[in-house]
Amino acid sequence: MSPRPLREIADIVRSKNAGPYRITFDILCKEKSNFELIRSSGAITPQSVAKAYGLSVTDISSFFEIDMANAIKITIKRPRAQGSGGEGDMYGCQQHVPLMNMLIPLR
Repeated sequence: MSPRPLREIADIVRSKNAGPYRITFDILCKEKSNFELIRSSGAITPQSVAKAYGLSVTDISSFFEIDMANAIKITIKRPRAQGSGGEGDMYGCQQHVPLMNMLIPLR
């Protein structure tokens, strides 16, 4: 089977402001099986997220899985402080596209 983009497996992939220096991402699944597929694939890691966003892995300030919520939460350092010159997304809500396009290998 061919890999599928995360957006086709997860029910919600979103980004939002986490203060003036951070953006947080949520990957949420209604079905436990989809969450397990994403998690066990090894495709979503601090290293792969850093690569997708052109960041150093040290710019990933948190990465954790929440079993009870079928969720993965990732927080990155903003490339530019919120509201500073050249910063184009004050609320951080337009930053999830590289994440949702990441390919998840299917078993």
